[in-house]
Amino acid sequence: MLIETTRRFATKRKTTLTGIAIASALAVFPAAANPLPPFPDHLNPIHFQTKIMLGDLRPYLKGIDYGSKGDNAWEQPSAQDLATFKSAFQALMDGNTSAASNLVSPLDYDVIEYHDSVTGKLFYVLQEKYPLSDSRSNGGGTYVYDPSGVSAVLQAPHPRHDLFTATQSIDDFFYTSSKYLMLAGTHRNSNTTLSQCTNGNYKESDVAHQTSSYFQSVHESIDEFATPNTVFIQYHGFGSTTLKKLQKQCGTTSSKMLNISEGVRYATSDNSTSFMHALRRQVESENLIEACIYGNDTTSLGGTWNVQGRFTNHSSNACHTNASSSQKRFVHLEQSYSVRKYNRDDMSRYLKNAMDEYFTTHCDNCM
Repeated sequence: MLIETTRRFATKRKTTLTGIAIASALAVFPAAANPLPPFPDHLNPIHFQTKIMLGDLRPYLKGIDYGSKGDNAWEQPSAQDLATFKSAFQALMDGNTSAASNLVSPLDYDVIEYHDSVTGKLFYVLQEKYPLSDSRSNGGGTYVYDPSGVSAVLQAPHPRHDLFTATQSIDDFFYTSSKYLMLAGTHRNSNTTLSQCTNGNYKESDVAHQTSSYFQSVHESIDEFATPNTVFIQYHGFGSTTLKKLQKQCGTTSSKMLNISEGVRYATSDNSTSFMHALRRQVESENLIEACIYGNDTTSLGGTWNVQGRFTNHSSNACHTNASSSQKRFVHLEQSYSVRKYNRDDMSRYLKNAMDEYFTTHCDNCM
């Protein structure tokens, strides 16, 4: 059962709640650790509202519509809107839900306080006010924040095109208790116009190759705000033609295959304590799936043109320039169709174990 209401705020912080009983009618938010930039002139800081929902968050997220190829459902935000969205997510991470709501409401987004009936946890969800089928939607994506989660960011930039990656990232978000979940809003090929990033080889709606997106704004906000050892795991999938190429490079005949990268082509030690190699070790421990490392075993599909990876790896220009070195915090996880269809539960377990291994040795405040 899903129960929904709205918490309204005004200058005197009067609150009206309908539909559910809340112990306190006055919401108090802590001051931001880092001062937020001033509200843009076109926004009205007087009135805002936060939606409150109670129910099972997992199926709610799995019910998102991502549209289809060629539906032109993605709309590129303005530079001002991108900056506003980035500030809003920073406000959310600071615990300032009211400021976040005020910032995103003019962008046709809601800040949702989602009380999950299964886990008993409170999640914050940034979601468009209108479904993708509504002409007022811009296909900007859905972003979930668990303040109590471990310092990991799970990203699905191609939730429709790379089959099962939306479901996989959502299930892994709950299984691993990660702090962040990022779901793109449309099919990667929703639009026919090409992105100006990465040499014009991808559509502008492909957020993994588009810096002018809310997906990138949230990525940058987390990267700049989170603890230094926060890891980004980005889910991808490849088909049969690429499988044959990677099998040859990696020296395997297995149809259950991963190509794991940090978004930079370089050789790494199998004994490395990086998250990428922690994940590889967990996968290899059961011999169910072949885990190949880009730069060691393969030379293709390494995510070097991925703009989120470029940003985290300190590229001078994420839109146009490959990163020259790895910060070891971004993992580009390419998976064969067989893994995505039949081994998602196994991958959840490997991911959780890799996080336990990595955060135990790398971060005092990440668990």
